[in-house]
Amino acid sequence: MATRIKTNFKTAYQCRQCGSTCYQPVIERAPNGALLPTGQYRCTGCHTRFLKVQSWWAPQPAEGHHAQPG
Repeated sequence: MATRIKTNFKTAYQCRQCGSTCYQPVIERAPNGALLPTGQYRCTGCHTRFLKVQSWWAPQPAEGHHAQPG
C-alpha cells in the first residue's frame, strides 16, 4: 500500500492578496481573431492582473513608511 507524504512548508511565492500559489498569462483575442498573450499575468485565486511576476508575490511597503536614504 502506497503512503502519501504530506509536505509541511510555506512558499514565499504566493499572491500577496489572496495567498494563491498559481498565476497564468492573460490571453485575449486580437482583432484578427487570433488568441495572443497580452504581456500581463493573472492570479488564479483573486484574478488580480499584474505586469511583473515579482509584483504578484512581493510584499507591499506599509503605508507611511518610506525607504531611508542610504
